[in-house]
Amino acid sequence: MLNTDKFISQLQQLEPALATARRVLITAPGNADGDSVGSQLALQRMIRHRFPQVEVTILNDEALPGRYRFLPDVDTVQTPETYEEAFGKSYDVAFIVDGGIDRAGRVRPIFEKAKTQVFIDHHQVSADYPYSIKIVDPHASSNTELLYYLSQSPFFETPLDRDFCEQIYLGLVFDTGFFRHSNTTPESMELAAKLLRTGFDFTRVGERGMLERSFCSLHLLSETLSRAKLIADGRVIWSSIPLKSMEYQGAECDDREGIIDHLFLTVGIQVAVLFYELKPGLTKISLRSHGSMDVAALARRLTVRGGGHRKAAGGLFEMSVENTQKLVLGELEKHFEAAGLSQ
Repeated sequence: MLNTDKFISQLQQLEPALATARRVLITAPGNADGDSVGSQLALQRMIRHRFPQVEVTILNDEALPGRYRFLPDVDTVQTPETYEEAFGKSYDVAFIVDGGIDRAGRVRPIFEKAKTQVFIDHHQVSADYPYSIKIVDPHASSNTELLYYLSQSPFFETPLDRDFCEQIYLGLVFDTGFFRHSNTTPESMELAAKLLRTGFDFTRVGERGMLERSFCSLHLLSETLSRAKLIADGRVIWSSIPLKSMEYQGAECDDREGIIDHLFLTVGIQVAVLFYELKPGLTKISLRSHGSMDVAALARRLTVRGGGHRKAAGGLFEMSVENTQKLVLGELEKHFEAAGLSQ
């Protein structure tokens, strides 16, 4: 079980801020995934239960992917297009979950104007920022697992109803890959069992939240896998998704979800890398590691907008996809060359 006792001082700081707050903002980095979405919705329930007088707004730079539209409370999630008034409001407390404010896009200036800025995350490495309150536990398998334990502390005492458990469960299965990834712990399995006992439709959550794909995403997957290449004597596999491929397939950002896992689950691979061209001069990468390489440290070393977990990380580069490939693949080649010499 995660030890929430170490967050007592942070919760003691948070309590007066929320007790006197009129407006609270919740946001997350762009390209929201299942853990991010589940975390935002669960945190909203926690705050509304404990502080019913507070007006809570979930505001993201980008609209949620369609795959998450089945979740309880999802209609409360706003974007600057659907909630322009957010830019004219002041928030007493602002939360960012599952990643740092450096990737929050247009929501960042609203967050920064809040009196109290709260960071709740489970990533091992993230960009530095002077948050008022930081609640971080890299031992949590997912951000929703961390939020679950906070929700059951004397500070929140959130009821375990079906809707709340469904939101927590989505993040749990997303970040553990249905309990396949190395961040799966006995505690995360025990938490899943506790959540399932409330009787929500966990099959629906797993299938709709993680497995369903659009038809065009199948073509995008096929095209991306056909471009895959090996380097470092077959220990590194990589591929890319150019902007023109997204446009040709009529794909959306969510259609890229899960492609990295197909590369990663290739026999003999120690590191998988997928490059996404977001726009000319802006490239995102996803990294996965089977072996001893800390890909979060690599991502953070190569870009200030990099981080994540030891075996699963990512980063954003303000350079072309070609130059990003040269930089990242060159570093991986050097790492495995040095590793080979040391053996």
